[in-house]
Amino acid sequence: MKHVLRFPSCTLVLFFLLLLAPTATADVSPGDVLDETNWEKAEGLLPESILNWVKNGDFVLQVYGLKYKPLDFFPEHQLEAFTANVGKYELDPDGGIVEAETGKMPKHIVGTPFPVNTEDDPRLAEKLMENNHYMQYMPGDLRFPFQGIWLNRSGYVRETESLLIQKALDGYPGALEISNPRRIEKYIIMAVRKPYDLSGSSIMTWRYRDPKKQDNSFAYSPMIRRVRRMSAANRSDALMGSDMAIDDANGYDGKVTAFHWKILRKQEALIPVLDIEPQRIVQNSQGEWETTKDIKPVIYGYQKEGWQGAAWAPTNLCWVKRPIYVIEMNAKDRYYNYGVQHIWFEAETYGASFKIIHDKAGDYWKTLFISGAALESDDKSMRFYTVSSQQMIDDRADRSTVIEDCSPRNIWAHFAKMDINYFSLGGFQKFCK
Repeated sequence: MKHVLRFPSCTLVLFFLLLLAPTATADVSPGDVLDETNWEKAEGLLPESILNWVKNGDFVLQVYGLKYKPLDFFPEHQLEAFTANVGKYELDPDGGIVEAETGKMPKHIVGTPFPVNTEDDPRLAEKLMENNHYMQYMPGDLRFPFQGIWLNRSGYVRETESLLIQKALDGYPGALEISNPRRIEKYIIMAVRKPYDLSGSSIMTWRYRDPKKQDNSFAYSPMIRRVRRMSAANRSDALMGSDMAIDDANGYDGKVTAFHWKILRKQEALIPVLDIEPQRIVQNSQGEWETTKDIKPVIYGYQKEGWQGAAWAPTNLCWVKRPIYVIEMNAKDRYYNYGVQHIWFEAETYGASFKIIHDKAGDYWKTLFISGAALESDDKSMRFYTVSSQQMIDDRADRSTVIEDCSPRNIWAHFAKMDINYFSLGGFQKFCK
């Protein structure tokens, strides 16, 4: 006699419903608090290093929804460029930006050069990085005081106080009025003001628009009171004993043509922002647009009583879900200190959120993460996006360098009034003293 295995009809129905049900995937919603108990919810939305910090209890992430549209936070000339620059520019074989119609280097570019990007463009990664650089020129000349804060597992170690000034000679309408026979893209000076043993140490960079022309970088040493030229390889050296290099600023602050670039994927990710509301800017008597002392400060673990995570963990950033590109970058210079790097790059505002750095052997080394802030005048006539904090965490050395950017003690000036003579060799030496 045959035995027939019989299931109750309700069991068969449940079995087939389970087969048809979609596979659950990790996801988060506004209001979620991610910690070591539920870190799996963010799998795929964060770089592995950051996910591990949450898993290990070093970080706690609070998930929010933005109360503004990032695409609204551009100056008027950039909003116009989203239309005016469509198809206007292309990249030549050397990586230089040229006019699509003539193949020649344009005299000026106003706004980001590549406002429309297609996924099948083989040079999409390079174009996105050029947009990233030109996005930083949209608020004109800049005057940014900031601190570098050294932290280890025990907490605070020391800090420096510096001033960064940048004069953009491209990217915004005010640059059209500047004589520029050297075809400079931007000038930058970073000068250390404190502590005493480092005061006066400074670096100046001349960035050329010519893709074949390397940056000219100069360092001023107060001990010898001399300016010396730096090599391009120095841009990946540790800056004043910190965990950051010159090229790490804003994700990557070197020439786009110094690297090989590749798009790995486009996806949604959790990225940090200062706040879900815009921060206030005001115009001073010189016409500069400044942040105020009312801007939200970033509070780190060592500053928060009762905090159980890492001393360097930011405890009050807002983590929001945004579309990003993951871009691979490899230095053409074999003496560059980093191996392969992966930038997680915000798809709409062109800002870098994370950079995952490997050593020359291909092993994971450290992670840079950057929070952004939307800035807005009271009458909403002036809007733009800026960097609000930057931080490098060296997992191998178990320490971190925090860059405290715009904050209650650091008033940042955009469309700043600045003497171009600061950026000559003589002016640089005088500025440093």
